[in-house]
Amino acid sequence: MTNTAAFFANPTDCIDSNTLFGEVKKIIISKDFKGGKINNVFGKTELDFTNADIQGLAVLDISETFGETVIIVPEDWRVETDQTLIMATFEDNRQAGVQKINPNKVLIITGCSIFASIKIIRRLY
Repeated sequence: MTNTAAFFANPTDCIDSNTLFGEVKKIIISKDFKGGKINNVFGKTELDFTNADIQGLAVLDISETFGETVIIVPEDWRVETDQTLIMATFEDNRQAGVQKINPNKVLIITGCSIFASIKIIRRLY
């Protein structure tokens, strides 16, 4: 079962998502995204930031066990990771050598992944 929803920015411009044996797809439209927390247990979360923006740093804490997170980011965002990986993978599948990175738009991914994967992509197609 897939749950798809647009995320309309709340006053704090943060996201909180918990998935257990399911799949969640969220379209983030905040123009001042600050970060949030994602929890996956035997689940998948897809976050689409194509129409979102960040001002400075945003921290996304991802904790997952036997899960998967796919994050679609604009091409000008810099993505950094400070994740603990235990039998897990972190892949940045955007094109290497992208010259449009804005040093003032940084998404930092923290947390812990156990038997899980995180994929960063530019777009779905």
